[in-house]
Amino acid sequence: MCPTWPGDDAALALIEAGYQRLRDRLNMERLHEVGRALASEQDLDKLLELILVQARQLLAAEAGSLYLVVGAGSSKELLFAHTQNAKVNLPYHRYKMPISKHSMAGFAAITGECLNIADVYQIPEEAPYQFNDSFDRQARYHTISMLVVPLQDTEGEVLGVLQLINRVDDDQDGQPVVPFLAEHQSLAESLAGQAGVAVKNANLRGEIERLLEGFVNASVLAIEQRDPVTRGHSSRVAVLTVGLAEAINATPNGPYGNVFFNEGQLREIRYASLLHDFGKVGVREQVLVKSKKLEPAKLEIILQRVRQRQAEQVLQTLRQDWEAGCCFDPERWHQIAVAQEQETQRLVAMIIQSNEPTVLTQDLADGLGTLAGLRYTHWNGQPDTILDAADLSCLSIRRGSLSDAERQEIESHVTHTFRFLQQIPWTRDLVGVPDIAFAHHERLNGRGYPRHLADSEIPVQSKAMAITDVFDALTAQDRPYKAAVPLNKSLSILEEEGKSGNLDAELLKLFVVAKVFERTVNGS
Repeated sequence: MCPTWPGDDAALALIEAGYQRLRDRLNMERLHEVGRALASEQDLDKLLELILVQARQLLAAEAGSLYLVVGAGSSKELLFAHTQNAKVNLPYHRYKMPISKHSMAGFAAITGECLNIADVYQIPEEAPYQFNDSFDRQARYHTISMLVVPLQDTEGEVLGVLQLINRVDDDQDGQPVVPFLAEHQSLAESLAGQAGVAVKNANLRGEIERLLEGFVNASVLAIEQRDPVTRGHSSRVAVLTVGLAEAINATPNGPYGNVFFNEGQLREIRYASLLHDFGKVGVREQVLVKSKKLEPAKLEIILQRVRQRQAEQVLQTLRQDWEAGCCFDPERWHQIAVAQEQETQRLVAMIIQSNEPTVLTQDLADGLGTLAGLRYTHWNGQPDTILDAADLSCLSIRRGSLSDAERQEIESHVTHTFRFLQQIPWTRDLVGVPDIAFAHHERLNGRGYPRHLADSEIPVQSKAMAITDVFDALTAQDRPYKAAVPLNKSLSILEEEGKSGNLDAELLKLFVVAKVFERTVNGS
């Protein structure tokens, strides 16, 4: 028997049903694609643009706008965050407005309901909301159909409002702008759900980033309060190191031509640079801020002993004359007093000059040897040395103000930094912060500290920071214990460090050619 064919109406219904199923499947596939696209974008501004692009494509909308709910509690507002229009291209600015049922976006934000309006100029007067035609008048645009959909997260909280304007159907004759159908509303609501989750995730990420930024800034403040003489150093090193990393990105040739730091890695470099000296909080304050070889209180005690020795020497001569039966001679006593004062002034000047962190000359070193035997009378009546072995050792430091033990204590700040940064649960794109900071005092020739790493073991980011750290230490204007080294001389010193194998010569060349130093120092 021949099969029976349905009548024309039944056949048409079957075809339409099949067509509808096909459209539903295609729409679901497109929604999945949109969801994947939204999930991969983490920047909120780019995400808002992507939401509008995808929504307009999916629903054939000529234009669209996005509002975000900002603030909390009774202070919540709607932020006009983004807009697109295929027909007119006018500049727009972000602005905030109260959340009110009188506006279409406000109504959707308050009620969580979707508005599907065929003609916005035909909204009944009794409706709680009305259409604001100010944009139409300004841009000479004509809004007709509009779909207003709240963006909600999985808990039903409204995070924003999506407005799609003027659905376009090119198959229509004369009037291509048509209403949004029920199926379009369903699609928009599905997309809005995905967009709401994406916006929530982007907001959470933004909150995490702001939290990290605040934590890092607070840590830098703690460093600078602990070591005021280096205030601004961490921030300047961060600016310079990121600048050098950007110079690497802009140089496709050479040894680092295949190295490129993305936005997340540049942020990682910035945080590592800002926190590279945080371990100084674990160094004793008297060592950390030590600008001279002796502590001020100890220097004052030693100088008092020298003065006491002067008086004791005069008194001893007076006693000897008295025991020998000599008559008092004012001229002789004046000469003795002048001689003792001159000797005291010589000793004081020698001690004060030796106490400076400059290079110790051989004459001063030889003079310090004569101080070892100088004695005075202690308050307990017993003779004692003016300078004990530890004081004499400090004054004999050949360069700088730190003894070997104190220098090792200062150098331990790198290890303190690493141990501190290791305790922080860094996000995946910042996980390298501890290692970058840990190696900023390592040197290519293995003479750095604390691990004496070889060239191949030092991260590129740390090599870059090593250059900027030394440069800023040389050019810093605010160090009370040394004058700032002029720019040209500082660059020459860096060049010598590169030739000696301490610093990376290729990165140093980029630092100079790209004039990265001008970010913190006037290049004139």
